Amino acid sequence: MTTLKISIIGILCIIATGMVLPHAFSESMNEITITNTLAQPHTIQVGGTFAINATLVNNSTNAINVKNSCGGPFSVSFDAHAKVELKKVCNWMPIQIILQPGESITGSSLFSNLAYQAISPGTANATITFSYVLYNKTSDLSFDNNATNISKSFLFTIYGQSGKPVLTISPPLVQFKSGVTAKDVVCRQGLQLIFKFTDGTPACVKPQTQEKLIQRGWGTIVLTGSHPPIQSQ
Repeated sequence: MTTLKISIIGILCIIATGMVLPHAFSESMNEITITNTLAQPHTIQVGGTFAINATLVNNSTNAINVKNSCGGPFSVSFDAHAKVELKKVCNWMPIQIILQPGESITGSSLFSNLAYQAISPGTANATITFSYVLYNKTSDLSFDNNATNISKSFLFTIYGQSGKPVLTISPPLVQFKSGVTAKDVVCRQGLQLIFKFTDGTPACVKPQTQEKLIQRGWGTIVLTGSHPPIQSQ
């Protein structure tokens, strides 16, 4: 009887391990992140052009082949504050970018055939997208059919012609739904950021209102794991 119990426990452990390991492996596949997003120069004025820098980090267990074109290793889309323009004809062959596990690549639009122009003053939203495929020496994978896209949004300020900022900050939910993470939402001057306790969505309120909402259990000033995961729609 003791031997039978030990055998059953061993079988259950093997089954449990088989269920956990694939999940852990699939999570490691997703450890590819975008960091160090930056708009340059520091002061961007309406009518002027600017560049975007970003770093792609491969913390997965696989080598990846990053799509690289005349526009650089990433693409950028903007809200109504800025636009993308063609600044020169592409007449060179982009270099293949292969990132081994633990490696990273920092790209800049300065070296691309595209220019980004500031259209209107205020807080602009930029979304950076890298495309990649798992690297395989023995096969020629097409980016069109097999690429995985990873994106990240961030905010930066466009100043008026006078060089002074125009405070046209979007409401917190508008920022959040555009792709800005809840903790990175920007509030207008005089308002404080608070997160709804039940789902973590952001709100900007007066300091005295923030205190009352926290006392009533409606919100918190720190995002924690006590609420369901939140995603912008």
